[in-house]
Amino acid sequence: MTIYSIYIFDRHCQCIFHESWNRRVQPSSATTTSPPTTTADDGAAPTQPATQMGGMVGTTSLAFEEEAKLVYGVVFSLRNLLSKLSNTPGAEGFTSYRTNVYKLHYFETPTSLKFVMNTDSSMDGMREALRLIYANIYVDYVVKNPLANVEGQITNDLFKTALQKFIRGIPGFD
Repeated sequence: MTIYSIYIFDRHCQCIFHESWNRRVQPSSATTTSPPTTTADDGAAPTQPATQMGGMVGTTSLAFEEEAKLVYGVVFSLRNLLSKLSNTPGAEGFTSYRTNVYKLHYFETPTSLKFVMNTDSSMDGMREALRLIYANIYVDYVVKNPLANVEGQITNDLFKTALQKFIRGIPGFD
């Protein structure tokens, strides 16, 4: 069992924090167009993408901005699809989805912050861990910090250190 990465998105759909662990491919900081794909010898349509889930388990890397947009797009689409299919108002809604390669866990706060964690597909639900990250780490080190910019990128070293300690303490972190 492994934890790959965590993303925090603000209410304006901007990725304000990202951290990766145990990834074969790190997102590049340079801007690229699209991930390379393998094409058939006859010039036909691409047959196999060279990356899966925005570089999470692939052989190539995307620019960080592109990877964050892909992750947010998946979350946004699934959340909206499930809300339209649900006939129960106030239901919990989208919390995670699993593929054969990874599992994406999702937690949204009342202020529309979105916490997304990618893990190994065998990991149990991490919704409570994401809630604890919000309540005990984000609120303490970002919201309650008068010097922190709540509307921008999270650059607080105390937040990063507390998050690292918490994530490494989760059962299943390799």
